[in-house]
Amino acid sequence: MTEPAHSPSRQWRIFPAIAIIAIGVLFLANNLGYTLAFLDHGNWWAVIILLAAFAPLTHAYERYRAVGKVDAEAMYSMLSAAGVVLVGVLFLFQLDWGTWWPLFVILGGLFTLIPQRHRHRHGSDAESDAAVGR
Repeated sequence: MTEPAHSPSRQWRIFPAIAIIAIGVLFLANNLGYTLAFLDHGNWWAVIILLAAFAPLTHAYERYRAVGKVDAEAMYSMLSAAGVVLVGVLFLFQLDWGTWWPLFVILGGLFTLIPQRHRHRHGSDAESDAAVGR
């Protein structure tokens, strides 16, 4: 089932999508030789990566509000945000990836502790799964 065009979730994604596209265009223009002086100041661009963590954090919060607890879906979103933050922090503070890469292994282990998330099934999918014993 698709979301209505006016749903809050769909509207919330429009601004980040436009912002990400605009940032990509700026970086591409810089790479193609157009001088954009503000892009040459340190690792400020890593903040953009950190901003990307807001989407999964927002989803986790909305899920928590909807079900009243931190369930598997909310936890999955929070760990996804943690992965994005980890990448952003490594770039922002110019940390050595060779030293800090085990944090990604730890994050992967935490993901495996989350109970399996169930997709919403409609109609014949649920019936066919019941027929094969899922």
